[in-house]
Amino acid sequence: MRLAVTDMPEHFPAQIADGQTMSVFPRVINLALNCDRNRRSIVTIDARDKAPLAPGTARLTAPAELDFSHLVRPGTDLAVRGGILRIHSADLAFDFRGAAPVAWEVRPTRPKPNQSRLSTGWIDAWSLFIDAPDPCGFAAALFADTQRSAFDRALARRVRATVPDFMRAGADTSLPDAWACLRRLLGVGLGLTPSGDDFSTGFFLGFERTSHEPGQRDFLHGLTRATLTQTHDSTDVSRACLTHAAAGRFSAPLTGLADGIVRHADNLPTRLANVLEMGHSSGRDAAFGVLCGLAVRNPDLRARVITQLNNAHMQEKSAR
Repeated sequence: MRLAVTDMPEHFPAQIADGQTMSVFPRVINLALNCDRNRRSIVTIDARDKAPLAPGTARLTAPAELDFSHLVRPGTDLAVRGGILRIHSADLAFDFRGAAPVAWEVRPTRPKPNQSRLSTGWIDAWSLFIDAPDPCGFAAALFADTQRSAFDRALARRVRATVPDFMRAGADTSLPDAWACLRRLLGVGLGLTPSGDDFSTGFFLGFERTSHEPGQRDFLHGLTRATLTQTHDSTDVSRACLTHAAAGRFSAPLTGLADGIVRHADNLPTRLANVLEMGHSSGRDAAFGVLCGLAVRNPDLRARVITQLNNAHMQEKSAR
């Protein structure tokens, strides 16, 4: 079976590359391609219906009955030759020859947001986020729960002890203090993209959307560069996501949420729902990061996040 790819992911090899499948799901495959001796590229094949645009992702249309997990195992060798990616020992190939490169809008010049509109949009989005069912990942730290597992309790303690100081350091654009906090979050959590990495990706986007002064942009640049020095603590897929985020490339649902909050768009519930659907906890962690990044320089909004975290801690403490 040969499937035609519609989107050309960044850094896809023009002619020759070898590699392996990394993780396989019914409609998604993560691949590692050895483009040359010094560069490894992570590519996601996404055959889900109405899959959103995302960095490093090759979208395609496939038969409804197709299930990659029935055809491919993780660790299977693959090869790219002449724009066609073939997976060994499987009757499956992906044709990239007609795929179109994605023109990413990387950190364009934007007018300063209307602060009143941004605040109103943020408060609405925060209320929707807090009311969303089944909090998990970093977002679980916003709520008291004495029944959570030992791992989740430790995760919540780290979030509550670190995120408030991280936001204060961001407000002061203090790179040493912010990095001291962020390095305690990177790589923390479970899954292909740990919660700390998803949160960081969202934070970078939220902070970028409200950064207009040179000092703010320098702070963000320094923070993302520092992050890339510590990606060895995370997974291959998560490292690729952080690399894209450092370059200003984010998934369409995530940018849609951030821009909707800044403009106080009418369809904030839909925009937030689109993000929350991403992965098990990835969407919640990324949305939490966006909200924190957007709130950093607004004392009232920042206080809402910190108060929610502190209250959850005190409620748990008093219930013991």
